[in-house]
Amino acid sequence: MVLPDTDTLLVFAAACIALYLAPGPDMLYIASRSLQGRRAGLLSCLGIASGLLVHMTGAALGLSTLLVLWPLAYAFVKWLGVAYLLYLGVRTFLERSPVHFDPAAPVRDGAWRIVRQGFLVNLLNPKIALFFLAFLPQFVDVARGAFAEQMLFLGLLFNAGGFLWIVLLAFGFGSLGNWLARRPHLWIWQRRITGGLLVGLALQLALSERR
Repeated sequence: MVLPDTDTLLVFAAACIALYLAPGPDMLYIASRSLQGRRAGLLSCLGIASGLLVHMTGAALGLSTLLVLWPLAYAFVKWLGVAYLLYLGVRTFLERSPVHFDPAAPVRDGAWRIVRQGFLVNLLNPKIALFFLAFLPQFVDVARGAFAEQMLFLGLLFNAGGFLWIVLLAFGFGSLGNWLARRPHLWIWQRRITGGLLVGLALQLALSERR
């Protein structure tokens, strides 16, 4: 495979940076998880990155076109994602278990559960699949190689840069979470904020229009 030329890569990198800085569902989810501690935030980053890899591969192989051509498929994935975000948000908001902060202790929800939740939050957002389908082809030059290979290459670059960005977010918000955890009287508000953010993401996805 012949890689994109330097000018194309520079424009692609600039577009990626702009997209990383724009707040979206993934960023808000990682922020809400990171408030529970840096480890929870980093684990959520792994889940989000895994979901992005699935979307990227689907776009490269043409699977995402199903969401464009078949409205029923789009609606099914969308409302499944809304229901899952609502479940996470309401559960977090209503939780009343006491907080015992120990930096060396495993995260309370378990590593696999946090990774799985991040993966599903990302996977069940059909707008991300459509984003890859709309964004990546703008930088593909079929004269330089196979379309699918170039899509995969650009998708991997986007995901690598995005992963570094969300890890930095996890560390930043994780510091705030550690501060809150050492002040138990403020922890109930952290849970309410986290639950409210997740419910807000569900409503945002529910009200978004298919374009």
